[in-house]
Amino acid sequence: MRGKMNAEYRYREPKSVKEAAKRLKHRIVPALLAGLVLALLVFMLQYFNIDRAYGLGTTAVIFTSFASSIYIMFIMPNSRAARNSKFVKSYIIAGIIGYIGGLGLAYLPLYAIVAVVLFVVSLLMIITKSEHPPAAAIAFAFVLFHMGYLGIIIIASGVIIVVVLRYLLEKTIFEIEREMLKSELRRKAAKSALSSSAHHNKAKPGVKRVKR
Repeated sequence: MRGKMNAEYRYREPKSVKEAAKRLKHRIVPALLAGLVLALLVFMLQYFNIDRAYGLGTTAVIFTSFASSIYIMFIMPNSRAARNSKFVKSYIIAGIIGYIGGLGLAYLPLYAIVAVVLFVVSLLMIITKSEHPPAAAIAFAFVLFHMGYLGIIIIASGVIIVVVLRYLLEKTIFEIEREMLKSELRRKAAKSALSSSAHHNKAKPGVKRVKR
């Protein structure tokens, strides 16, 4: 019963506007943190002038990838793609394959490299159970802009910050929300059991009392 309850919570999204509104209060702090983390990442990209170091558009690609990832990790915690393990593994896979793909541009045209990189990244994410779609953009950042150690450090820093904050949210706000939903599920289960029991008793034939 408990396992079923946990599973129902873990992958269950709001089924109505009213239910989503109830969860809104548990998303205000994560949304604020999401904005702050993204602002910090953009500051780092601009401070180190990543576009000048690796080419115009590098910041945009990294920003797009992290913006999507941060939204999933902080605002959609029930999503399968929102697990820290998937997030970290997907970015590592995308970075390595993207870097190798960038080296391959010396031998193959861009369109061929892009196709191969996306195929390999997708395949490895499935095999390693680390499906996190936004990470694919990081692979193309390495392919298109040949990022060096500075870009790697910034991306790694962003990943670490997201993981730490997601862990803290998991142990506080998301845990409170989880317990509230479990209590709600218990109440519904108890109410359903009582209703079923009452219906069952009503269906039984009455027993007449014998007068003495």
